[in-house]
Amino acid sequence: MPDLHHIMSVLQILALLYLGGNSLYLLFFATAGFFHSDSRQNPFKKFRHITIVITAYKEDRIMDGVIKSTLQQDYPGEMIDIILIADTFTDESIQRLRNYPIHLVEARFARSTKVESLKLSLLSLKANTEVVVILDADNLMEMSFLRKLNLAFDSGYQVIQCHRSAKNTNTPFALLDAISEEVNNSIFREGHVAVGLSSSLIGSAMAFSSDVYRKYIPKLNAVGGFDKELELKLLNDRIFIAYLSDAFVMDEKVQSSKVFYKQRKRWMTSQMVYFGRDFLPSVLALVRYGNINYFNKTLQFSLLPRILLLGTLCLTAIVNLFIHNPVYKWLWFAAFTACTLSILISTPNQYYRKETVRALLYLPTAFFLMFSLLFRFRKVNRNFIHTDHDIQTL
Repeated sequence: MPDLHHIMSVLQILALLYLGGNSLYLLFFATAGFFHSDSRQNPFKKFRHITIVITAYKEDRIMDGVIKSTLQQDYPGEMIDIILIADTFTDESIQRLRNYPIHLVEARFARSTKVESLKLSLLSLKANTEVVVILDADNLMEMSFLRKLNLAFDSGYQVIQCHRSAKNTNTPFALLDAISEEVNNSIFREGHVAVGLSSSLIGSAMAFSSDVYRKYIPKLNAVGGFDKELELKLLNDRIFIAYLSDAFVMDEKVQSSKVFYKQRKRWMTSQMVYFGRDFLPSVLALVRYGNINYFNKTLQFSLLPRILLLGTLCLTAIVNLFIHNPVYKWLWFAAFTACTLSILISTPNQYYRKETVRALLYLPTAFFLMFSLLFRFRKVNRNFIHTDHDIQTL
């Protein structure tokens, strides 16, 4: 029977392989994203007809901003349609929103999900539409967003993820969430595209050719994490997802630990569900057809959330300072350093300020919230978890 020392060594090696592999994966794509520069400029060919689909659940108070940002676009008005799926809005809000030149669809689903709203939008999609953009109720587009998107489709892309960025950094959690979003943009979008892999989808600020939208939206059944289900279906069919880093959509960041907890619970649960469903099929697709994008996506789902990874590596590295084995000590330190570097080089310069230092004091709270989620996944993915939004300004 192996002794305790041998068992602990085996467990430590397995932990190093997994957590160290996580760190190296992040560092590789963070470095690729840091050095990537896309200077291509497509010549103008035509204005495409673009439909903006806004899905909203009980978002009565903040709807005006996203509608106004669309109506103020530097793009021919006759080439834009706006479809608002207003799920469970008050009668007063419906009457107010009908004053805008939009196609408003009232909805009260038996089980409200974003997928149900998107499916309903298909009934209002005009035949001449060429591009469909998905926005959330809290999103605000920059003035030239549609022009940039229109030019990008001249490259032949069918799906484009645009640059979603923070609308607010007014609390420590909002600031941490804003940095996390930009790190994701650098690693899972910019970094992946830099080495020829598909960008990751986010859930909003996404654009599709109308053919792709009509084909794939009816196939979705997700309660939570619809973007993950959609992405897996696209990649399984070898449809490349591009990333448009200079087309900005402002997105509200979580402002409290309570909202942070709800949002991350939804994300982590859907990630585990789709990893379990698609990992083996993605391995087969890689072996049989060389479909690396599909396999890479499920591999992403196996990664530990960064804040859990960083906290675990930090604690483990500290513990190993008191273990008399220099090999483990340096390996854990190297893994922690790689993870830290991947975050540092992916964080935009504007977040290197004194407010960020104060926000870092909340990292232990965020770590323990995420850690507690590991034990609370049962039945979570069967119900829609709504993230509340508060910021209304344009």
